[in-house]
Amino acid sequence: MNLWYSAALLTGLVGSLHCVGMCGPLAMALPIGRLKPHLRFPATLLYHTGRLSAYGLLGLALGLTGQGFWLAGLQRPLSIGTGALLLLWTLTNRKFGFLPTTLFFKQLTTPLTRLIRNPSLLNLAAAGFLNGLLPCGFVYVALTGALAQSSAIEGGVYMVLFGTGTLPALLGIRLLPSLFPAQLRARFVRVLPVFTLVLALMLIGRGIGVPAWKWPGQAASTVPICHGIPGR
Repeated sequence: MNLWYSAALLTGLVGSLHCVGMCGPLAMALPIGRLKPHLRFPATLLYHTGRLSAYGLLGLALGLTGQGFWLAGLQRPLSIGTGALLLLWTLTNRKFGFLPTTLFFKQLTTPLTRLIRNPSLLNLAAAGFLNGLLPCGFVYVALTGALAQSSAIEGGVYMVLFGTGTLPALLGIRLLPSLFPAQLRARFVRVLPVFTLVLALMLIGRGIGVPAWKWPGQAASTVPICHGIPGR
């Protein structure tokens, strides 16, 4: 697994307690118990599969955009720009207020509520997909990494790995909620800005050509700065 895929997985793992605070109540509220016993595990699996599928599609879209920048020879400025945005956001403790999250949230929660009120395997899979599209600051952090990938597939894999990293906490809070008290979540949340800063510096380092943070399969010196076709 390359450095960037490892970063995606770690982003999910580090942000998992944040996810417990934001998405945990939703995971706890899933009416899995209303299903027949033999359907409960498949329903949980389908719910999280739907959620990871949403992340994957978002990653494909951002990765495709990143591929366009790559082919235009603008991947380095893009990487530096996204890293600088993360850096500024973290240091100023700002939210992504420029995104229409409130309106988008309302458009998703209504059908999500309807799906949860009528639990079935298909409905819970769809509910997981919609949950994956809900506005979330840490998902935005992961999406900057997907945008910095050089192809749609790499962006999709990046986001699926990010979602996989969130699974331990979201599954654990349902099975063993006592392991995730509010005090522990509050302490762990302090680590999130530090990790975001590290990811921001990785993106900036990748853009300026730090060898350890190069694009997969490319030497740092072969990545075009502002023009031409990669590798030429």
